[in-house]
Amino acid sequence: MMWAYRLEAPMRFTRHDVEVPAGESLSVGDVLLRFLAGGVCGSDVPRCRDGAMLDGPEPFGWSLHEIVGEVVASNADLAPGERVVGWVADSCGLREYLATPASQLLTVNEGLDHVRAVLLQPLACVLQALSRLPDITGARVAVIGLGPIGLLFAHALKDRGAASVVGVDVVDRSDVAPAFGVDEAVQRTSGTWARTLGAPGSFDLVVEAVGHQVGTLEDAITVAAPGGTVLYFGNPDDTYYPIRFGTMMDKNLTLRAGRTAREDRRPALRLAEAYIARHPGLPRACVTHVLPVTETQTAFEMASRPAPGQLKIVLDASA
Repeated sequence: MMWAYRLEAPMRFTRHDVEVPAGESLSVGDVLLRFLAGGVCGSDVPRCRDGAMLDGPEPFGWSLHEIVGEVVASNADLAPGERVVGWVADSCGLREYLATPASQLLTVNEGLDHVRAVLLQPLACVLQALSRLPDITGARVAVIGLGPIGLLFAHALKDRGAASVVGVDVVDRSDVAPAFGVDEAVQRTSGTWARTLGAPGSFDLVVEAVGHQVGTLEDAITVAAPGGTVLYFGNPDDTYYPIRFGTMMDKNLTLRAGRTAREDRRPALRLAEAYIARHPGLPRACVTHVLPVTETQTAFEMASRPAPGQLKIVLDASA
């Protein structure tokens, strides 16, 4: 038997004992992992607040997709015993053992412990998104949302040559902003900031790193400079987003969006691995809270209430 958590009601997880998946029944291309550590992503929280979404019990292990695990069985190009990081299929990572495609995983460098290695997954998403943008050398940049993802964007944007990065969040991030390359940390809602900004069309690139609402995209369009780019990265909760298309046309703006495609995930993880090799202190700066798996409930409650000094929350099976 193995442990697995299931979402039983809005923001309420229950631990269960369930059968271990059979390694010999793995589909071609899949591996069976033993959970070592997993990161709680902000994109998981709104789904967990909604509670059970199926007409019946939710899947065991839902909702966590950032994983570091040990390969215990393989029908792919990863060998048993390897320690890997990446995505979990169907976001069902809150399980002691889980099957997932090897193509979305990368072997972890021995010099990185499994808790900090979790950061490679969100960093891979950030770097893959930036790889689709033109050269930003000398650009004036704004990042809306200074959670772990927004701060990783700020760090990578300065690394790529941005002249300045302004970050906006309702949480006070002044304690960590300089370490991530944020030149000015604004503690306001993005709507208030956009309306009161002295020069509304001030930024060559605006990264929306919040998601889950229409208003933050509207604010990004407001503060983008003529000829600028808006990168929408936050997960949308609505199927349709209204856009001031006339403003987009008058400003000649480019709107970019997109998730990391499955076929791009291992290459993106390699980008993150190389980035961490150049910035070895980044994982320790970003992972601020490590909780044992037995405190899954607490971890998700914390993630649902962003606070100063709280960035990435990681669940550790060995704690």
